Amino acid sequence: METNPFHDTPGTLKHEASQIWDRNADYWDQRMGEGNDFHKLLIEPAQLRLLELRGGEMVFDAACGNGQFARKMAELGANIVAVDASANMIQRAKARSADYADRIEYRIVDCTDREQLLSLGPRRFDRIVCTMAVMDICEIQPLASAGARLLKSGGRFVFSICHPCFNSGLSKHGVERHDIGGELVEEYFVRVCRYGDPLTTKGLALPGQPVPQYYFHRPLAMLLGTFFAEGFVLDGLEEPTFGANADRAKVFDMVYQKIPPALVARLRLAAE
Repeated sequence: METNPFHDTPGTLKHEASQIWDRNADYWDQRMGEGNDFHKLLIEPAQLRLLELRGGEMVFDAACGNGQFARKMAELGANIVAVDASANMIQRAKARSADYADRIEYRIVDCTDREQLLSLGPRRFDRIVCTMAVMDICEIQPLASAGARLLKSGGRFVFSICHPCFNSGLSKHGVERHDIGGELVEEYFVRVCRYGDPLTTKGLALPGQPVPQYYFHRPLAMLLGTFFAEGFVLDGLEEPTFGANADRAKVFDMVYQKIPPALVARLRLAAE
């Protein structure tokens, strides 16, 4: 279970983190649009499989960014309440979502604030989704705790993250070229130097973004244990790779051709 594992005070971290995303919002929205290859090839298909959306369901989209996945779910017939702590991100999400105004409600909500989350309405949601943001949130216990109370009976909580084992910001990418029987063979790999302790780092989600954002590395036992302590159990898991879609011109893609850069999990309440 998570108990403030990071060195700085949570209040300081979450305030700075939201300011960083406010500053990055324009660039992020322009570059991300309706999703890059990482999202379209890896994250979106896995999340949709695990969500198992049915038309008319109510979905809570936590840390929605520019609303790209909210719009995808609306296109599939879901009704969404989408929130983010960054006012600038919400502004850009609204600007892109005019065609879905009857299906998506955007609100500025801090996902580290349990009371703000609970104000959305207990037992209101059939599904909760958090797309590639859990590792950006300095405290996830409020989201886990509130999530257990926001879900209807039989509801599911699906989240995706940078894989904490292979793509945590603490890993290094490498390539070696071997002459095997006269044939040059390239081998791509990930080197992991540290995994078992929580750690705060900064990095670039998109090259060229104005400000590096925080990453909060949690080993899997801590990450999932935070949700288990609130009554969730793991109900589904995917570790997507680029596979045959890897682009040889992109070392990042090739490294993750057979090693998963992301993890997508589905949780449900144990009592149901």
